[in-house]
Amino acid sequence: MKNRDDKDIRMLLELSDLWRRYDRAYTCWAQKHGISNSAMTLIEELYMRPEGVEPAEVADYLGIPRQTMTATLDALERKSVVGRFPHEKDRRRKVIRFTPEGKIMAEKLVNDLHEWEMKALSSLKETELARAFKTVKLFCTELEKGLKD
Repeated sequence: MKNRDDKDIRMLLELSDLWRRYDRAYTCWAQKHGISNSAMTLIEELYMRPEGVEPAEVADYLGIPRQTMTATLDALERKSVVGRFPHEKDRRRKVIRFTPEGKIMAEKLVNDLHEWEMKALSSLKETELARAFKTVKLFCTELEKGLKD
């Protein structure tokens, strides 16, 4: 491994701190709306996939441990937000979908979330936003490449 100087380490620590702030902001937003961050993440993902999704598939996609996904689903199911329904082709498998009342709640939450996010993004110029996305995408690509080594 290449020797790193204090400036490099400070930059990495600052980046880690930014990711924690980002996660904390979303956690606080979810708590303010009476749900956990895991539940909000799942609700937003299900909202984007109205056909439903298998629990393991969405847990893996979101990077949520499967036991956390199960606990989150159980809590949302108790509140009648989601249900586990039989898979179309394999009755042994389940698909998560919103209940009718869950869909109404999810639509409001997701719209509120997107409004909050868009308000935050509105302070950036279009060129700044494009540059930020490009930089984060490149960083993620490089991290993923490093996992293959």
